[in-house]
Amino acid sequence: MKKKTTLFICLIFHLFSFPGLLSSATDSKINIAIKEFPPFVFKELKGFCIDMANIICKKNNLTPKFIRYKSVPEVLAAVESGECHMAFSGITITADREKRVDFSQPFFDSGLAIAVRTEQSSELTGTYITILKVIGYLVILIFIGLTLVAHIIWFIEKNDSDPKSFPTSYGKGILDAYWWSVVTMTTVGYGDKCPRKVSGRVIASIWMIIGIIWFAGFTATLSSSLTVQKIEHGYVKSLADLTNKRVSVIRGTTSENYLRFHNVKMLLSENLDDLIGNLKNQHVDAVVYDAPALMYISKNDPSIKVVGDMFDKQRYGIVFPQNGNNVYKELFNIAIIDMQKSGEYQKIYNKWF
Repeated sequence: MKKKTTLFICLIFHLFSFPGLLSSATDSKINIAIKEFPPFVFKELKGFCIDMANIICKKNNLTPKFIRYKSVPEVLAAVESGECHMAFSGITITADREKRVDFSQPFFDSGLAIAVRTEQSSELTGTYITILKVIGYLVILIFIGLTLVAHIIWFIEKNDSDPKSFPTSYGKGILDAYWWSVVTMTTVGYGDKCPRKVSGRVIASIWMIIGIIWFAGFTATLSSSLTVQKIEHGYVKSLADLTNKRVSVIRGTTSENYLRFHNVKMLLSENLDDLIGNLKNQHVDAVVYDAPALMYISKNDPSIKVVGDMFDKQRYGIVFPQNGNNVYKELFNIAIIDMQKSGEYQKIYNKWF
């Protein structure tokens, strides 16, 4: 009898020494902090994280209650204060956050990405218009030059007795003069027609130099016009292009920390809707946010596209209060590993990505 009494006292002492175990054994309802973050969490309480949380809770006889918050700092504060048992919303594991809360083992590998307005058709049209304008101006200029030089050289060199000169007949003579002008300007020099007089050769020399200058100028003008057009339209193709561009990030996220470290000027948005709204309304040239969310948005919204490679590789984890007796953390860690091994994780991944 004494042994049973002693054992019972030890058991009671053990349970009260670890209140986390006591509460987890008696309380099957858990509060889970979430923040809208498609495709991980949607307003309608669906998404990658919601599916995972529901499956893990069902396996462990837990009843989840999802509590919405507007930002990551609010989510972290809710877990720190004990208002929620955990946060499951695609939150990046960082050293600073690890000082405040505990994380589960990573359940998703991610990173940051850049999104811009699509405007593919307008960009392509603008490029074509730029090219056509430059070519059009050159054609007009060349035609005027050819006409002027052809008439001058025909008037100076017309001579029916010399087969290499130009016929005195205006119709045939001016056609030969145009031909000679084109051949001379391009420095091809077939030699079927050539000036004989000093004045004609002076005109030919000047015309060849003008032709060389024109073609060099055409190439330079076309190149600079296309470059200026890209700059004016705020083209962003990679992380290096964000310098001197208008960029928006969500306040309190790893995107803000990353761009601050790289001295990029930012417009801070309060949530994902504000972020995408700033981009669509042309308040900014680009937005930086977690790659999975931007890729999901661009997949369903043709006006948004993701550009460049993913950078600042990150991992998402479930957030728990910072104490050593958190039974839920162990349960969820084991469940994540089991889901990855069984293929259940891949099924959820394929559903949303």
